[in-house]
Amino acid sequence: MKNKHTNKNPFKTPKGYFDSFEDNIKDKILKETAAIPKGAGFGVPVSYFDEFQTKLSAKIREKENTTKVIPLNPYSKIMAIAASVAAIAFLVLSIDWNGNETLSFTDLANSDIEAYFEDNELDLSTDEIAKVLPMDGYELNDFVEPQLNEENLLDYLNENVEDFEELNLENNE
Repeated sequence: MKNKHTNKNPFKTPKGYFDSFEDNIKDKILKETAAIPKGAGFGVPVSYFDEFQTKLSAKIREKENTTKVIPLNPYSKIMAIAASVAAIAFLVLSIDWNGNETLSFTDLANSDIEAYFEDNELDLSTDEIAKVLPMDGYELNDFVEPQLNEENLLDYLNENVEDFEELNLENNE
């Protein structure tokens, strides 16, 4: 809640309070039952000042002999060195030192070669292909008149035809 009268002080003193204030204090001091003690409230122990100089000089010498040393964490330096050595060891072990292996044509799978020829148009003529193919182990009849076995034909159809029964073959296996 906000108070509409924010400039007003809510505390008030009784009328004439400060007029008789000084007299009231003097009366209380002069009475015997006053709260103010007549003697000293605090005392100094016996021979305090005789031993004070020796105690003080002993404390000063003690502080001069003991120096405050804030130890820096020596383990953090060791940990940093150990981490860097471990990182270097990891990198050295992860390097492939036998990277000199070269791939050859025999390392490629037949399916990869077929996929390459299907995906890329090479624009090679039959004469260019004939020049590249090795003729060792082939006869002219292999190219001119291919011989198809019934068994080879059925294997080919099994691999390449999705619905084999739609072909209406009588002796299918």
